[in-house]
Amino acid sequence: MGVVESCYQKFSKDKYTRQLTLGCVSRLVWTYLFRCAESTSIAYKKLDGIIKTLFPPFRRAIYPSETPLDHFILITYFMLMRDVDTAMKSVVYYLLNADNVATTLHWEYINPERMIIALRAFRLMLCDLEKGNTRPPFPVDPDMLGTGISMHCSANMFTSPIRAIKPDVIDRIEDIIHKSLLSLDQAFGRLIVLDDKTVIQKPAGSMSSNTSSSGLGSGNYSVPMFVNSVGISGTSESGPQVQHQYAAFAISYSKDKQAYLDVLKAIFDSMPRLMPAGIPLPKLVEMLSRYTVHADPELIQSASQALLRIAEQIDSQTVVTGYARFVYRIEDKYCDVLTSLAAGPLTGGNHNGNGGVMKLYVDLLATWVDHIDLTPLKELDMGTNENTNNANGKNTTPATEAAVSSLAGDLAADVHSDVSRLFSMVEETEANGLLFLCNQSSAIRRSAIQIIKLAADLEERLRGLIHDSESELAKRLNKHFSSMTDRKYIRLYNLLESAGQEMIKFDKDTSILLGSKISIETRIRIQQHQRRANRNVLIQIIESDHPYDMIIWNICYPELCKRCFEYFPGTVALCRQNICTRILQIQPAIQGSFETAKAGATGTLSMSKSSTSQKVASSETIEQWKMYIVFACATAALSEDRSPVATWASSGRKGSAVVQKIGSAHDLFRMTLQYLTCEHRPIREAVMQGLGNVNKDAYKLLITNLQHHVRIILDDGKQRNNQKPYQNKRSKKHDRLRISLMHVFELTADCLQRRKYLEDKDVMNVIMSYIKETKSFLQDSEIQFEWEYHKLRVYLCGLVEKLYEKLMQLDDPTSVMSFETRLSLYKMFEEWCGYGICANATRNREAAMMRDVLEQCKDAQERASATQLMEEERKALETASLSAMAMLCRGPLYAFLGQKKARQAVIQFDMLNVLKWIDAVFESRDPIYHPIARRALEAVLIYNQDQPLLLDDVIEQCYAGNPKLEFTQGYFLALADIVTQVEDYPCHIHQIMSLALFKSGDAKKTIRKSAINLLRVIEDRVFADSCAKEYEIGITSNLPTIYKHTQTLLSARLAVDHPEQTFSMLSEITQRFDNISSNSQREVLVYLLPWLRKIDLSVGPQDTELSASAYMVLSNIYYLTIKFGDTYVKEIGALWSQVVDHGRNIRAIIMYLLDMGLEMRNPWFLLHAKRVFVCLGRTSAFSRVVEDTIAEITPRSMVPQLKEISSKYAQAFPLLYVADTAKALNKYSKRPVFSRGQMATVFLVDLAIEAGADLAPHLPLLLHTIFVQLDHLTSIICDQSRCFLINLIHSIVIRQSMDSEASAKATELIQWLTAKEGKRLWAYENITPKNRHLQSAEELGDLLHKVVDVFSHEDPDLRQKWGETALKWATCCSVRHIACRSFECFRTLMPAFNQHMLADMLARLSNTIADKSDEIRGFALEIILTLTKVTKNMDRQQIEQFPQIFWAAVGCLYSPYEAEHTEALVLLEVVLEKYGFSDDLAGCFPKNWASEFEGLQPLLLKGLQFESAEEKTFSILSSIMMIENPPLIDPSETRLLYLLLGSLCRLLNGLDVSESSNKPDESAIKLANELARLFEWYSLPDVHRILATYPKQKSKFQEDYLKQLLGSIREVFLNKYANQALMFALLLVKNKRSYYREKGLMLVENLIPYVKKNDPRSTGTSMPIDITTLSSLLNLVQTEYADKALSILNAGIPVANIPQPPSIIKDPSSLSLTAALTSTGVSTNITGSNHNSIRASTTSDTTNAANTLWGFGPAAISLASQITRHNVHAVVFECSSVTNQEPIEHNIQFSIEDFSMLTGEPPRQEEDRADSISDETEAQASTSAVAAAAAASAVTTATTTGGGVPRPAAYGEELMNALKDLDDFFNEDVETSLTPSSSSSRNNVLEPGSRNSGIGFDSDNEEEF
Repeated sequence: MGVVESCYQKFSKDKYTRQLTLGCVSRLVWTYLFRCAESTSIAYKKLDGIIKTLFPPFRRAIYPSETPLDHFILITYFMLMRDVDTAMKSVVYYLLNADNVATTLHWEYINPERMIIALRAFRLMLCDLEKGNTRPPFPVDPDMLGTGISMHCSANMFTSPIRAIKPDVIDRIEDIIHKSLLSLDQAFGRLIVLDDKTVIQKPAGSMSSNTSSSGLGSGNYSVPMFVNSVGISGTSESGPQVQHQYAAFAISYSKDKQAYLDVLKAIFDSMPRLMPAGIPLPKLVEMLSRYTVHADPELIQSASQALLRIAEQIDSQTVVTGYARFVYRIEDKYCDVLTSLAAGPLTGGNHNGNGGVMKLYVDLLATWVDHIDLTPLKELDMGTNENTNNANGKNTTPATEAAVSSLAGDLAADVHSDVSRLFSMVEETEANGLLFLCNQSSAIRRSAIQIIKLAADLEERLRGLIHDSESELAKRLNKHFSSMTDRKYIRLYNLLESAGQEMIKFDKDTSILLGSKISIETRIRIQQHQRRANRNVLIQIIESDHPYDMIIWNICYPELCKRCFEYFPGTVALCRQNICTRILQIQPAIQGSFETAKAGATGTLSMSKSSTSQKVASSETIEQWKMYIVFACATAALSEDRSPVATWASSGRKGSAVVQKIGSAHDLFRMTLQYLTCEHRPIREAVMQGLGNVNKDAYKLLITNLQHHVRIILDDGKQRNNQKPYQNKRSKKHDRLRISLMHVFELTADCLQRRKYLEDKDVMNVIMSYIKETKSFLQDSEIQFEWEYHKLRVYLCGLVEKLYEKLMQLDDPTSVMSFETRLSLYKMFEEWCGYGICANATRNREAAMMRDVLEQCKDAQERASATQLMEEERKALETASLSAMAMLCRGPLYAFLGQKKARQAVIQFDMLNVLKWIDAVFESRDPIYHPIARRALEAVLIYNQDQPLLLDDVIEQCYAGNPKLEFTQGYFLALADIVTQVEDYPCHIHQIMSLALFKSGDAKKTIRKSAINLLRVIEDRVFADSCAKEYEIGITSNLPTIYKHTQTLLSARLAVDHPEQTFSMLSEITQRFDNISSNSQREVLVYLLPWLRKIDLSVGPQDTELSASAYMVLSNIYYLTIKFGDTYVKEIGALWSQVVDHGRNIRAIIMYLLDMGLEMRNPWFLLHAKRVFVCLGRTSAFSRVVEDTIAEITPRSMVPQLKEISSKYAQAFPLLYVADTAKALNKYSKRPVFSRGQMATVFLVDLAIEAGADLAPHLPLLLHTIFVQLDHLTSIICDQSRCFLINLIHSIVIRQSMDSEASAKATELIQWLTAKEGKRLWAYENITPKNRHLQSAEELGDLLHKVVDVFSHEDPDLRQKWGETALKWATCCSVRHIACRSFECFRTLMPAFNQHMLADMLARLSNTIADKSDEIRGFALEIILTLTKVTKNMDRQQIEQFPQIFWAAVGCLYSPYEAEHTEALVLLEVVLEKYGFSDDLAGCFPKNWASEFEGLQPLLLKGLQFESAEEKTFSILSSIMMIENPPLIDPSETRLLYLLLGSLCRLLNGLDVSESSNKPDESAIKLANELARLFEWYSLPDVHRILATYPKQKSKFQEDYLKQLLGSIREVFLNKYANQALMFALLLVKNKRSYYREKGLMLVENLIPYVKKNDPRSTGTSMPIDITTLSSLLNLVQTEYADKALSILNAGIPVANIPQPPSIIKDPSSLSLTAALTSTGVSTNITGSNHNSIRASTTSDTTNAANTLWGFGPAAISLASQITRHNVHAVVFECSSVTNQEPIEHNIQFSIEDFSMLTGEPPRQEEDRADSISDETEAQASTSAVAAAAAASAVTTATTTGGGVPRPAAYGEELMNALKDLDDFFNEDVETSLTPSSSSSRNNVLEPGSRNSGIGFDSDNEEEF
């Protein structure tokens, strides 16, 4: 003890020494007590000094003071452990001042430090004794400052009784604690942070204006950092202060109070081990609850821990219930205080945050849930079951059963009561959590989530009690749970846990979440949550402090309230009571702000003074009030709230002023609607936000409450309309009300989903009247330029959009919103939207308004802020108006006005402007507008299904636009949605299939998905099955190589599954192909291929016309070839390859191209058709293509055909598209007519480049086709023929030949042909009677020889084959020019000749010789020339095989036309030279000769009338003159007569020649000598004598010489044949040679006396002279020989008008001329044993026979022509008899050669007209001449024969009358010169009724194609 006493001296030292000394004392005390073996009494006596030293008597403090209490506690603790009773009496009670505290309940009797030491030492002792420790551990720590042992002791309830301590000891301690607690609580229990006197806050006027804090209630205070000091203002006490700084506030109290607060802490720390005796648990809980918000942080922590321990160990329900009441009494204005309190103080102590009030509440709830004892329920349930079982036993009496039943009923009632109470507690707990969920503080919301989860956990525990479905408990629980089976969510936590992802889904196009526009940052935040795919996303958002999460929560909050009301109405009802209570708590502050803003607006002094006395609500308060208003409105019910009051919360805080009660939705609306005109925007917006989320059940009640305000606006509108403009002053209050009402209407429009509201006229009248009033207001000219009404415009658009959307549910939406109103709203919105026709005006108006606003801004920063704000508002109006317009597009775009149909007027939207507006929106750079355009488009299409052009236009846009643009994508998505959703939408399957297939290859995955879905839907709808789903995975791949390939596979599958759609698909694809972007066209062609794979165009071998389907298919494919053949070479080639796969459809393609070429008459058509054939040539069907094409190249197919464009296919497929290939072709000014053969040839031109070797078998035909067209007037035909020849040479010779010489020749020839590009190789000309020798024929022959020489190395037999082909074409082709060129080719080739060739040539000659047309006769000349050439090339042996040539030449001599007769003479001469004049010729006389053969001489002499035939005639006559063969030469008795008369002109001219040349004319002398010998031979000496004197005759005596000759034959011939001699002389006059005319007239003049002498009218010995023979004289009237001719006519030749016999050849094969002559009275005889022999006729010639032979008159010429053809045809039969084959009838009509049609030039109408006039004039001339001759004859006849009594008349007068008629005729303009063109364009038709095609003429300087 001495040591201890020595330590006392150190107590007066410094604090460190004092503390060190106390450490030594405590260790010394332990050593003394537990190591010294002294009795307890002695020990405590010695320790009494220490106690008195440390705790001086009559003093409250300890010694040494200001020293930590730990060592004092240890010393006391050690004493208690030595002996409890002694220590309690001597130390503990002394420290507790037990005597005074027990008697007086006042805190002044409490010694704080001593009481703390006593209580803690006592607790340490209890802890050791509980553990069974009787000796405390020694403080082993060498550091004397520390205690050395643990000072921690448990405050939990005893696990078992402590026998070492008497019960009365603990009871006395608890009693002391009770009294001390009450006294201290009364003194210091109200020192809490919820007291404004204690809390130091920053003044509200200097609060931060940042309302977007990180969390509601997180504090917007800026409190200075205080330190522990004195003199802090704001406290009522002086002296040292204790201060604690928190985040949002600071708290201060007197330092003297701290010691007493520490006593409270010590008391709380000892609970529940040491509970205050006499204080009920609820009151104790209430007391402890207050200390959880005390000013002392340590006291807060102690109270919180005490509550937790009490709840865990005593009664959790009581604790939770009491603490809940305390928590609910805390007003929302302290939200930030509680939040800061939870985080702990920043200064003033080392205290960490304990989580605050809410965390403690949650912990208590968790404790309660965990400690709920369900065992009594189970036991009670088991007891009920046992009693029931006992009652069912066998040995029970009725009394027993009654008792048991009564007991079972009581137990069941108890079970029911307990279950109901538990579920009520669950619901109330959930309601509490929902209340805190409505708080703006994220910290409180986190606690709310935990509360709600605890409620769910509790119910889950209750579900665990259901183990026996037969028990009473299970029945009660099942009954309760069954009421929740219909719920989607069992408890509120399940809703929060599951609905998050659904709730945060936003419209990606418009960035709208639950009706609210979100920023880009918020959108990104939402997407982050969505990517995480967390089910608890909503809980995360609720608990988050992230600013954008808080924005998301504010948006989701109203929706969550509505869902809570839907699924948990009971919970919401409980929560709504507390919400309404809190609204009323905040209401005074809100009202104060309202009055303050109102006073500020009016500016009156009295109001401003009164407003300053009212407390103004902060922004946080307004925000919290808004959340409560939103909840109250969202959960408002029509009836008053009758829900039970929660047991854990009171209706309000004690002392709070409740001025009114919110008992119904009407009360709520009446309280809030007054703020719609509030000047303070946050309050006004809070009300609008709350009312905007009104419960749908209360919507009509809200509208009813709004009627008064609406009426104010309507009255204001009427007043405004009645005022003059300068009197119209707007009220700001009314403007605010106007905008607020519109906003409320717009926000609540979603309630109109309920049909009952749409059908409620009162509701609709209020809304529509306000809409109309607002529309009228905004249309005011002044209002239109006011920016402040921008929001009103936005709200109006929103309301109209939502309202009209709901109205569309009605059968007749116009009953609410008329069509006129809808149209006027649309037009007004159109002026606001900035797109369409009003775009420019809108932009200008907005710019003007923004400029006016910016002019009012003071600085640049303000202008920048205003600009940003206005741009946001402008954007909002733009979006809202566009969206409203899209909605107004729903419904028909037209309507009828009026009741009577006859008087109905149509009012309608401008369809064109609507579509332009949609297009403009789609083209917007802002992608958020594209869905709007889509909706508008969908509306137009859906509600105007009777307008098919709309659908077609939309489909067109889907193809036409750039696939990468939203424009195109929007059109497709709109259409896809419509077709998918509207099952009966009027569209064609092929349209949708084609579009879906096209879009399935789009670069955007969304489009591909939509396309494949569209295809699947349309297939399922139409075909009841779809293959689309099989290809969906490939189509939705991100790799282009995969989805492009899948697109092709899908197309192939569709083609197989739906072959009936082939034509439709091809039609649709072709129709849209033009508008498809170039990037996609190739892909379309690729997936088009499968549709052509098995297509059958159904053209049979005998079909001459295409089917409609074949025409459609080929037109479409050919159209693609024309337009895109150069761009997509391979793809187009693949299309044609598919069409002809396996040799199909080749004939159809060729027929189509040929037919269309004839119709188009456009050279461009041929060029593109060649491309088709090149494609076909690369397929396996090449050989078939070549065969079918060459089969079209025939002689008959070369006739140009004028084929009009057919319209027979136009209506074949009214629903399908047939491409107009004419529009795809380049325009060509001329329209030449082609033939099928020409086009087929052109088709092969380019094909020959690649496949020339395969064309080699057809080389003769191809070469001939080329050659006959190398001079064609149509440039493309001519040039393509030249190219064809080049290609054939190159591919067959150069490419394949091994002969270098042949290759060199071929190359040289190609170079020459290439140099001729664009030129004809020779002139286009034909042989005519006037031009029988052509330069072009020689040029053709030269080239032909070269070509044959080149190709002969490859085909040695080419000349023969080609020659045969040429002859076939020459004899079969209907085109005269081609036939002529064919004969020219034949003459050049000269192949081996045979009877068949001869028969063919003669057969063709028989049809063309002696034709009226010069052109046809020119063709006949070609044949005769060819025969001549063939004959010349024959030798004697060869020609003997062809005697028919002789008779063919003879037959041609019958022709009345000069050129033919002349060429026949040439042929005859060649035959006679080769064959000779033998009797064998007579043996080959044709059987069917048309007349008796009079011999060669008459036919030869007939040629003397032709100038060109005269020389050749005498040449032949000289050769046969002396031959004795009368049957062949001339079997008649007049042979010598005609021979002499025919020679006279030549002999007389010889005299003139001899005189002029002074030398004899040897030819004439020779002729005279031959004649002399002949007459001598026939024993006519007089004639011989005179002829023998010819060399001696003089020219001047030639007439005498003539008379001598005539006199010498008078007796022999002239007496009998004078008339015939005269007619033959007149024949000679027809020769155009001058000396023939001169000498012939001389001969006629000298023969007239013989004729008169033998006049048959007087003598009857001779036939009269036919009047037609005088035509030769009449033709000389206008020549130099007119006088002589007229004098002869005046000589009175005795002529008769003998009627001409009709055509005598009706059937040339059966009727001969002999029979004809016999019918006219002329006998002929061809007799003999050999029918082919010819004998002389025994009768003389008749006049008709002479006329027929000599060709006097048209009838004679016609008859001669028929005889000529018949005779040639007879020769043909002779050839057939040699070949033993029937002759081929070449009934071939030459086509009309119209050169204007050939070249496409307009016809020369004037020239044609001149030709017509010329022909008519010539005909008239011939007729007039004959008439004049008849007149002259009539005069002569009248004077010579006259019948009866003739009138005497002078011969001169009659002759002058006749000559006058002749003069009138010859004065007419009958000589019309014929130009080559006019003569060529003359029509030459062989037989009437035959159908002919025209050939045109193209000048040499034409524009080359």
